[in-house]
Amino acid sequence: MKTITRPTEAVREATYPPPYPDGWYRVSAADQLAPGELRYLECLGKQFVLYRSEDGKSVHAMSAFCPHLGANLQGGCVKGQQVECPFHRWRLAADGRVAHIPYSDRVPHRVRQETWPIRERYGQIFIYHRGGGHVSSADEAPPYEIPAIPEVDAGTMVYRGRHDAGTVRMHLIEFAENSVDFAHFAPIHSEMMIPWTRFKVPFVGVRHDAAWEPDPEHPHLAYFHNKAMVEILGRPIERSRANATITFIGPGSVVTFRFSIPDVGEIVMFQTHLPVAPLEQKVDFHWFADRKIPRLLVSYVVGNWVSQWANDIEIWESKIYMNKPALAKGDGPVHRMRKWFRGFYPEAPEEEPAAAAP
Repeated sequence: MKTITRPTEAVREATYPPPYPDGWYRVSAADQLAPGELRYLECLGKQFVLYRSEDGKSVHAMSAFCPHLGANLQGGCVKGQQVECPFHRWRLAADGRVAHIPYSDRVPHRVRQETWPIRERYGQIFIYHRGGGHVSSADEAPPYEIPAIPEVDAGTMVYRGRHDAGTVRMHLIEFAENSVDFAHFAPIHSEMMIPWTRFKVPFVGVRHDAAWEPDPEHPHLAYFHNKAMVEILGRPIERSRANATITFIGPGSVVTFRFSIPDVGEIVMFQTHLPVAPLEQKVDFHWFADRKIPRLLVSYVVGNWVSQWANDIEIWESKIYMNKPALAKGDGPVHRMRKWFRGFYPEAPEEEPAAAAP
């Protein structure tokens, strides 16, 4: 794909929905936060400190600046389950309340630092974000949870790797919209790539048969189904047939892939998107596989997906969002997906669908 001049961020951002829909977001790998460690994060339009208790058993997130005089809490330290400010040594409990002031026997009981629900699942740390001016509290019950992966819980699937893909200059909705844009598979994803590279395999293609549907009972879930088969010089290779079920857990912030390889086994991969700015997503991959699948094959399957995913980046980073797209027969269920996506905003922005071409 040739290099094109990108429009400015301001031009692009003005066309998109609000950048931070409600949902679970991955903020760290679990092993990257040591007991007693404090980390400063800017994402989702907020500033957090993420920390692990001294005993290592729990992870917490709270607003990054001390309610006393605004010091950055990252410069402090963890005392048990509490954070001690570096400026005056005020201590804040995990629920955000002031727990101790070393020079006063009275604490301001009405002060409560904003905190967020945290889950540590499958070697990753997730935070639940609510927008619309909502003040979060760690003890709130989120409207849904990160679903269990029974095979990982039972030990029949094991951790096989992760990949830090850096950041992509795109809005979160683009990944969800990509899953219903069936017409783009032929021009963008029909050529076989060497896994983990940008190199194409000559004379070898990939045929895709895709479908998308929201979960009829759980509004936070949607499914993208893809049946793929390799073609050599245009001839389909039946034994190469593989199926993938992609589950959107929320607005594309947490997505799981289940790759089924006939007569071999299954691979489950997380792809996560963390908005660090309105048009900037931190992207990570984290995967598990049946114990019997050779590591090299697992890497091949995951690397092939990552290479195909990268084919979209230049388009994502230079496009705008069409609020009223001119669709044609053969396009996927774009408006149905957008209606589903709007459910992740406290006050859903409205858009009027354009009529599809006959």
